[in-house]
Amino acid sequence: MLSEIFVDKYNCIVCDEELREPSKYGLCPSCFEKIRFIQDDICKKCGRLQLNEADYCLTCQAHKRHFDFARSCAVYDDAAKEIVRGLKFGGKKYYAKYIANYLLERYQRDFDEAQIDTVVCVPLTKKRKAARGYNQSLEIAKRFCEMAELPCCSDVLVKVRDTQEQAKLSGEERENNLDGAFEVKSKEIVNNKSVLVIDDVMTTGSTASEIAKVLKNAGAKAVYLLTFASTKFKVDENRDGDKENGGGL
Repeated sequence: MLSEIFVDKYNCIVCDEELREPSKYGLCPSCFEKIRFIQDDICKKCGRLQLNEADYCLTCQAHKRHFDFARSCAVYDDAAKEIVRGLKFGGKKYYAKYIANYLLERYQRDFDEAQIDTVVCVPLTKKRKAARGYNQSLEIAKRFCEMAELPCCSDVLVKVRDTQEQAKLSGEERENNLDGAFEVKSKEIVNNKSVLVIDDVMTTGSTASEIAKVLKNAGAKAVYLLTFASTKFKVDENRDGDKENGGGL
């Protein structure tokens, strides 16, 4: 499509302002400044922004997370939210290459010791993929893997049934909602491997944890998560008592 070749090259993907020169992020300087990058004040487990000096957010202290650690590039608000919505719901598939640039930078910063062997993306059910036209997480993963020179295994992990939106559920409801939702088709690909899971946004972290559990049950020795954005914490984030003063899933 011509829009994938030309439109994003000359205009900001958020405000549509004409760009004076091409940007690997697709943003004008004003919109780029609105991206709230996540730096060092994070929960060491889920990677979300912390408002205190604790190593782990209260949610990660209280609940077992099956992934080894997760990292996000930015807080899911303002310009970052517009980028994700454009890719996920606006049919702007070419946004994936810009998101992949952010992910590559975070990967190069935080994942050297992880020694990643293979990359998978968070899958969609066939029904949801057909309705959307593509899996936005796979589009990001493919472009990320091209730049990082890592294998992208798109058919290893599958989602076998639709689930409710995790953020609207209590802790126990989340676990029941995800139970049996994911399966590993090719265990030999992840067996004894360090696996990186790519997604656009981390919300509660429950989906990431369930996917990590399924991958480890299939033989993966380590599972990590890398997303473009993670949702902002809330003082009363979860209805099951996961109240916290900063960070959390």
